[in-house]
Amino acid sequence: MRVALVVCVLASVSACAGNSVAPTSVSGGTATSIAGTWNGTMVSSNNPTAQVRLVLTQSGSDVSGSWDSTSVGWGGQISGAVSGSSFSGQFKFSGTASDGTVCTGSANVAGPAATSTMAWTSPSGVVGGSCPAPLPTGLKIDVQRQ
Repeated sequence: MRVALVVCVLASVSACAGNSVAPTSVSGGTATSIAGTWNGTMVSSNNPTAQVRLVLTQSGSDVSGSWDSTSVGWGGQISGAVSGSSFSGQFKFSGTASDGTVCTGSANVAGPAATSTMAWTSPSGVVGGSCPAPLPTGLKIDVQRQ
């Protein structure tokens, strides 16, 4: 009887032994889907308000796409990531000034990413290449899903 009890205890202990790795926690939850076409405005502290259209694709949390302005000659690429309900990424700018100079630059943007509206900001605005016109600073991009 005593041998049976010892065997039973050993079997129980060995069944509980093994890998002691704790479960990992889930972080951030599911990324909000922002894929699609968005229309709105781009406001800067040193340029007139511009109408903009964003066309975004998304794979998991990775976002890419393009943007253009229907009111000024700017456009470019967008890249970044959604974490939960926030976006952080980069807008690349390209446009032609009235004297024919091609202006380029980029702006790091961040802000909330919801299913119907987004409001992204870039305090430093567009930095990069030279341009005879002032590159936008203090950007705020407000868009709604179409």
